[in-house]
Amino acid sequence: MSAVEGLRAHVVVPREHFTVDVSLQVQAGETVAVMGPSGAGKSTLLQALAGLEPLGGGEISVEGRVVDRVAKPRVRTEPMRRGVVLLGQKPRLFPHLSARENVAFGPRAAGVEARTARAGADDWLARVGLPGSGGRMPHELSGGEQQRVAVARALAASPRVVLLDEPLVALDPETTGDIRRMLRDQLVSTTTVAVTHDAADAVALADRLIVVEAGRVTQEGPVRDVLAAPASGFVASIAGVNRLVGVASGGAWRSGEVLLTSADPASRALAATDGAALAAVFRPGDARLDASGAAADTWGAVVTRIEPTLVGVRVHTDAGVVDLSLAAARGLAVGDRIRLRVDPALVRFVGVG
Repeated sequence: MSAVEGLRAHVVVPREHFTVDVSLQVQAGETVAVMGPSGAGKSTLLQALAGLEPLGGGEISVEGRVVDRVAKPRVRTEPMRRGVVLLGQKPRLFPHLSARENVAFGPRAAGVEARTARAGADDWLARVGLPGSGGRMPHELSGGEQQRVAVARALAASPRVVLLDEPLVALDPETTGDIRRMLRDQLVSTTTVAVTHDAADAVALADRLIVVEAGRVTQEGPVRDVLAAPASGFVASIAGVNRLVGVASGGAWRSGEVLLTSADPASRALAATDGAALAAVFRPGDARLDASGAAADTWGAVVTRIEPTLVGVRVHTDAGVVDLSLAAARGLAVGDRIRLRVDPALVRFVGVG
């Protein structure tokens, strides 16, 4: 294994209804985001990487050193000796220690002299946006400040790999944005695996995205590429796009009586083989009501749910979702039959496999 590779793992962990079976490789200094539905096995993956969940099969290597292996010769490295730190949704600071002593704990446990460890802790607190806060106790800090201290404590231990298990999920939107920016700055040279439910976290923090569903990797690649070409309904939902499954037909996409075309050359190439499974992808904001039904690329749909949004209304139908202004949605009700239209320039086709 090359010295520039930070983490290589094949994690197999049996669970009640399925087995988590995930392989990943993260280069040194790279951040990989992991997303998936609730209960898909994301946290199990992190727990196994951290040594808190025993492997049922597979192997984990950190910077070329095997730290966990089921096959003979069996290897099982204690969590504290893996060079891996796990930062979760709760800061879990030591309540009896000041912010400075919390951050200094890891270096001191590794044998760093107390004065040096405390000076380093103050430096880390400044780096995460809390200069001069070393003497404050955890109960004197806000939730966002506690999470900053937790990040400083994790990084002060000089880990080889950092695991993030949705550390922003319990924070308010303004605090989330601030800490997301701080994490992006502080993790720039740290090998990181970040589990998140928020596409904004993945885009802001990660180089690549891995999607895990029912314990298996269903899609992976550069973050924006995955979100732009969702291979499942789950990925489409986090990307905020419609993903309508049909087949190629005469260079277009068809599902029943609905026919959509695309101006994208790559999409047209995918639609060149009649009968090939194909998904049409477009944003809810790109669809429009078309009362006349005379234009091309229009289709009929039945309204199934109507949700208010910050700028208007999101209308769910049995054939896609559309975002409308309050004026455009006036008078619509569940059960109404409407016609929708989307400009071919705003439609992409992706393969379904």
